Amino acid sequence: MQPFTINSKDVIHLDLKQVRLDIIVGIRECNDRGLIQTAKWLAELNYSLKCHSMPHTDPPKLYEDIILEDREAYILAKTYFDCQEYDRAAHFLENCTSPKCIFLHKYSQYLSSEKKRLDNATDLGAENAESTQVLLDLLSYFKANSNNLDGYLLYLKGVVLKKLDLRSQAVTALQAAISATPILWSAWVEMAGLANDYEAIDSLQLEEHWMMYFFSAHAYVELKLSEHALETYTAIAAAGFDKSTYVTAQMAIAHHDRRDVDTALELFRDLHQSDPYRLDNWDVYSHLLYLKDKRMELANLAQKAVSIDKYRVETCCVIGNYYSLRSEHQKAVMYFQRALALDPQYLSAWILMGHEFIELQNSNAAIQCYRQAIGEMLTEMIIEHGTDLVKHMKYWE
Repeated sequence: MQPFTINSKDVIHLDLKQVRLDIIVGIRECNDRGLIQTAKWLAELNYSLKCHSMPHTDPPKLYEDIILEDREAYILAKTYFDCQEYDRAAHFLENCTSPKCIFLHKYSQYLSSEKKRLDNATDLGAENAESTQVLLDLLSYFKANSNNLDGYLLYLKGVVLKKLDLRSQAVTALQAAISATPILWSAWVEMAGLANDYEAIDSLQLEEHWMMYFFSAHAYVELKLSEHALETYTAIAAAGFDKSTYVTAQMAIAHHDRRDVDTALELFRDLHQSDPYRLDNWDVYSHLLYLKDKRMELANLAQKAVSIDKYRVETCCVIGNYYSLRSEHQKAVMYFQRALALDPQYLSAWILMGHEFIELQNSNAAIQCYRQAIGEMLTEMIIEHGTDLVKHMKYWE
């Protein structure tokens, strides 16, 4: 491995046939292991490349990589997993030995623990202790089987270490996961979450792979390095991903972060035309409409979001922004609270709810929201400068 170095101004040359082959394999491998968000991400990339041919390959036979004795248990457990019955899935995989079954077993245990922790977020007692114990048990398993971990189990090890705040060990595990299974996008995303500046990204020890370009651009967006992000995504689009909805959305977010509201809005509107049921990033889209005072357009976006899925955090955020623009701040608070009930770690909703409490002249509640989101320093700045910052803070969530 070598240090991670990508010049964002470089021209990217990709073998799109090989890229598509990697993606097809990755979709199946991730779907089989219940990594549905990575499978979705890869499928969207694959669709954007549909005009590019790929080499003919014979599809693998169903379940051929799972030993015969494990297949019925795997089929049953995977159906439970897809229904979010994680404890049942883990139970039926307890004695399986196929690598794919082992991963699904451990991943089911992890997701069950996380689901219970979130369901009991207001109770700081036994439930949190139980969740921590599950993480420690998983870590013990990874240590005891350190020589038999494939890329997927190394990824899960990295997630567990990150959850336990063992950051340097998490980076090592995720680097190993990426080296073993570079198509595993969720491992790259977790890695980006551990890189806290440009130098940290540049110093990573990673294998050369086309996914590095997507990682670097994603990390730049996360770090608000908007110029680097836009240069890299522009190069990725020119290399063949110009029809990717993901790339378009990321470019819109980067323009939003650099305060180029008009360009960001134009990209989101184009994206809405090409993929009208895509709720991903509609929270950012609604922020932009709020900033431009586009009340009718924001109302239409809110109505559309509710018709698609009223229980998504993005939908709650869109509606909250709509009520905020109408100065119905109590209703806005209610919808941001709904977003947080769905995802307590949804940073944007904490900040936006803080803005609403300032408008309602409830500074104590606002302070608690800002503390949840970004800590004491920015809280003091907001309270010191008062409500003049409220609309401008829409840029900062």
